[in-house]
This record gives sequence, structure tokens and C-alpha cells, in this order.
Amino acid sequence: MEKLKLTYIGTDEWSRPVFESEEGRIFKDLNCGDGQLDLCTAGSFDGEPDTPIHYIEKYKNVEFIILGMEEQPSAEEKFNYMMLSRLQSDCDYYLGHGDRNGKNLWAGNVSEQIVKMKELYNSFNDDKKPEWITLDDILEYENKMT
Repeated sequence: MEKLKLTYIGTDEWSRPVFESEEGRIFKDLNCGDGQLDLCTAGSFDGEPDTPIHYIEKYKNVEFIILGMEEQPSAEEKFNYMMLSRLQSDCDYYLGHGDRNGKNLWAGNVSEQIVKMKELYNSFNDDKKPEWITLDDILEYENKMT
């Protein structure tokens, strides 16, 4: 069986992982990185997906080797990063222009907000913890907000 190496080069505006072959051809994953790959050809990084590879004769008996995707966060990790950032923004607003009003917090009150932030932070493995906030930062928010 022939092998084709595809290197991950980024994610397009529709959250589709984009790959490039050694020959310079562009491929997109229609499953947006969730589960098994559903590859299509594409004319360019920002272009629309074109032909599904299972329609192309030369790719029917090809094993695809994907390079560079292993360090990409999963969909759940992406959500948790975004949620933690949102909760941090709420805390900053609460301490600033939010007039220390609990209704401006996602959780509705300080204690539940901090519990959720700790839960999200601790959901990451040590090598994937966010660099923009630490557990000490969360404890500092807790101290300032109570």
C-alpha cells in the first residue's frame, strides 16, 4: 500500500484542519478534527474544500500519515481554554467596571466562579496548562473578590 505524508499547516476559518502533502497539494478535514479524518482536496489554505478523496482514484489505496497534529489541543481542551479565559475576563470586569456585582459573573456568584476556574485549570495536564493564567492567579482573584 502506498503511503502519503500530510503535514498539518493550520486551521482554516471554518475550523477545518488543513494539511499539505510533500508535493504541495492542500487537503482539508471536513470533520473539523473530530474523530476519523474525512479528507478533501482544496485549491488553497483559505479555499473551499473541493473533491472528497474517496472519489479520486489515485488516493483509493493510500495510507495517509498525518504529521504535526499531535500537539494540537482537542476540541474539549479548546473549549476549556476559552471558558477559562471568559471566566477570567468576568473576574477582571467584576473587580473593575462591574461594580463587584455578582450578576456580571458567569456563575452568578464569586464562590462558584472560582470553583469553576479551578476545575477548568486542573482539567489540563501539566504540559498543557495555560501560560496566561496560573493557579496562583486564580487564588489571587479569589482573595480580591471575597
